[in-house]
Amino acid sequence: MDSKDRAVILLVGLPQLNSTLRIGVHEPLRQRIIMNYNLEGLSKEEGHTYISEKLKGAGGTPDIFEGNAVEAVLNAADGTPRMVNKLCNASMLVAASRNLNCINSDAVMQAVSDCELG
Repeated sequence: MDSKDRAVILLVGLPQLNSTLRIGVHEPLRQRIIMNYNLEGLSKEEGHTYISEKLKGAGGTPDIFEGNAVEAVLNAADGTPRMVNKLCNASMLVAASRNLNCINSDAVMQAVSDCELG
């Protein structure tokens, strides 16, 4: 039975999956992984483009975020698109609650704090 591959399994996860697989009790599984590929997070340039395109797709304009607010989102999200989305959404909610016309870095920092708490 060991001479043939009976099943192919794909493991897909966040970077923490690699950390989990490095734990000693998972060593037998890790030894059987034939191929490993890591996707890097978004670069700053890709992050700017990502946010801009998401806003355009939603019918908004990219200038709703100040430049330093976008930088704050990208720094806090560490290149993870899902976190970029979450922080942008939370920043828009904070800005709406404060009646801001433009999202600034203070709104983003409040959103980051709210996301860490909840």
